Amino acid sequence: MPEFEHNLNKTEVTWGLISVAGIRDYFPPPSEKIVVFDDEERKYVTKMHSSAARIDGITDWFRNHHAKIGDAVVIRLNQDGSISLSLKKETVTSVVEGPTSIEIVPSVEKLLEDFLERNLRHIEEGLKLYKDENGVPGRQFSTDVGTIDLLCLDKHNDFVILELKKERGSDKVVGQITRYMGWVKKKLAKGDQQVRGIIIVHEIDEDLEYSVSVVNNVEIKYYRIDLKFISRELLSS
Repeated sequence: MPEFEHNLNKTEVTWGLISVAGIRDYFPPPSEKIVVFDDEERKYVTKMHSSAARIDGITDWFRNHHAKIGDAVVIRLNQDGSISLSLKKETVTSVVEGPTSIEIVPSVEKLLEDFLERNLRHIEEGLKLYKDENGVPGRQFSTDVGTIDLLCLDKHNDFVILELKKERGSDKVVGQITRYMGWVKKKLAKGDQQVRGIIIVHEIDEDLEYSVSVVNNVEIKYYRIDLKFISRELLSS
C-alpha cells in the first residue's frame, strides 16, 4: 500500500493536524470520517477537512507521541481505508570544538516566514493572517494543489497569497502561486472576494519580473537582510 514521509511544520504541531497536500487523491472526500492508527495500535477517529488537504483532529496523536516541529511522520495507507502514522524523531547534530559547540540554526526561509507571520504590516498595511472555520491560521496552509506559505486577508477582506521564492528559476514559483490563487478562488472565496499573490524574493530576478508582468494580480516584493553583531545585553533587551 502507498506510503509517504512528511516533515511536520509549526501549524500541524500547534493545531493537531496532518497535511496531505500533493497526495490528496489517496484520501477520503472532504468531511468524511477517517480512522488513524499509531505504532501501538491506538485508534483515533477523525475526519478530512472540508476544503483544505489535511487530516484534522489528531491532537491526541501528537500528545501521545510528543511530536515536534521538524519530526518526520510516515503516512501509510491501509487496505481497509484507515491510515497508520509512524513518527521518526528529528535528529539534531552539534559539532563540538573545544569548550563551545556550533548551534545549527533554522534556514533563512523559515526565519523570514516567522518574521512575516508576526509583521505582515511590513508587506502591506491592514494585512492579516487568514484563519479557517476551525481557527487554524494560514501559515503553511494545506490545499489540494500544494502548501501555501502564508494565506492572508487584506483590509478589504480579499485574499492575498504570500509565497517565498526558495529556489533558482522563475517558472516554478509563478506556477505555484497562480495555482494556489485558482484553488483559493474556487474553494474559499465568497461572493466578489478577490484573490491576488505576492512573491517574496531576496535577489533581483529579471526572468521572474518578465513572467509576472503578464500575470494579473501577482506582484513581487524584495527583501534585504542586514547582519549585525551585538552584545549579549542588546540581544536580551
